[in-house]
Amino acid sequence: MSAVIYTILKEFFVEIHGHSVKARIMSPINNENSFKFQISLYFKNKSDADPNEPASTFTSYANAERHLLSYLEAFQNTLDLGGEVAEGSKF
Repeated sequence: MSAVIYTILKEFFVEIHGHSVKARIMSPINNENSFKFQISLYFKNKSDADPNEPASTFTSYANAERHLLSYLEAFQNTLDLGGEVAEGSKF
């Protein structure tokens, strides 16, 4: 298995209910048409035992950014409604 090296295109720093969250949009250096985002903290719902980790790859930067911002909004909404931050999910 070969290593994949990513270029970090943009980083976001937000605070959600006192939790500092770092997010980044990345692209592999050998594929300029593939984008991922990574979050330093994840959320979990009271009804779901597993954290809701984003695990998608996008074909455009705009889609990756839109989904990242949507994820951060869902993160805040989940904490507003009593959800928790998943442990052990910092990068």
